[in-house]
Amino acid sequence: MDWERTISIFIVAFLILNFAFVTQLWLLPIFFDPANYVSAEQIEATLEELEYRDIAVTAKVPRRMKRVQLLGVSNVLMSEEEVAASLIGNNYERVPSGAKSEYRSAQGEVDIYVDGRIHYLSALMPEKGNIAMAAARKQADQFLQDTVGKPRDAIAGRSFPRRDGTWAVEYTQRWHRKDLEISRIVVVVDQNGSVIAMEYYWVEVIGYAGESLLSIPATTALTLAAEIMPPGTTITGIYISWYGMPTLADQWRASPVWVVETESGNKYYINAHTGELEGESQPSGRKTLFGVE
Repeated sequence: MDWERTISIFIVAFLILNFAFVTQLWLLPIFFDPANYVSAEQIEATLEELEYRDIAVTAKVPRRMKRVQLLGVSNVLMSEEEVAASLIGNNYERVPSGAKSEYRSAQGEVDIYVDGRIHYLSALMPEKGNIAMAAARKQADQFLQDTVGKPRDAIAGRSFPRRDGTWAVEYTQRWHRKDLEISRIVVVVDQNGSVIAMEYYWVEVIGYAGESLLSIPATTALTLAAEIMPPGTTITGIYISWYGMPTLADQWRASPVWVVETESGNKYYINAHTGELEGESQPSGRKTLFGVE
C-alpha cells in the first residue's frame, strides 16, 4: 500500500470536511442569512401592487438587504475669482447677491453659491449642426480641462439630447468602485460643438462614518418612491448609493440611499436606513439643472 498517497488523501479529505463545517457554521449565516433577503413572493407582491397603480418595473429588484454606513464628505474649496476667470475671462463684473456671487462679462455669466455649486451660462446662443454624442463628450472633456478642471474621481455618466437639440453630458463620482449620487457635473454642448452651459458641484470623500446598519428592502423603497410617481411611470433601475443635498458645512455626512430611476431619467432617493425621501433629480433641461436655488 502506498502510505504516503493514503495519508495525503486523508489530509485533503480532512481539510475539505473542515472547510464545509466552517462554511455551514460561520460563513452561511453571515452572507446568506435568510433574514437579510427579500423572498421572491414579496417581490412579486410588490410588483403586482405597483402594476395596480399603473407603475411598471423593468428593473431587476435586488433581494439582498445590505449593511451600509453614512459617508463623510467635505466641500471642495475653489477660488471664486479663478473659477469665474476660467469661464468668462478676466474682464468680469462681480455682483454679490445673498447666497451666491454673480460674475458677468461679455462672454457669459457665472453664479457661484456659498454651498459650492457653480452655474455657468455662455453668451453664445445654441447653433445648429450635426455633432455626434461621442464628439459632444470629447468637447465637454476638453472644456472641463481648460476651465475648472475635471476631478480625478469623475467618470462618464449619461449623455443624452435635450429638448432644444443640445447634448447634456453628465459626469458622476466613483469612490472605491462605488458610483455616488452626491457630486454631479453637467456640460451642455450645442450641435456646433460649443459649450453653452455647465452645472458643477463636487465633494471630496473622507470615508465611512457611523454604525453599519441593515438597509430597508428594495421592495419598500420601490413602494415609497411609487407614491410620488405619476401613473404610467416605468421604473428602469434600483440600486444602493449615497446622496446628499449641497450644504454650507465644510464637512458633512451623506446618507445611504436606494436610487429608484425611471425611464424618463428621473431619480428618487430613498434613505436606505429610515425610508424617508431624501430628494429627487430630473434630467437636465431647466435653467437650474440641479433643481436647487
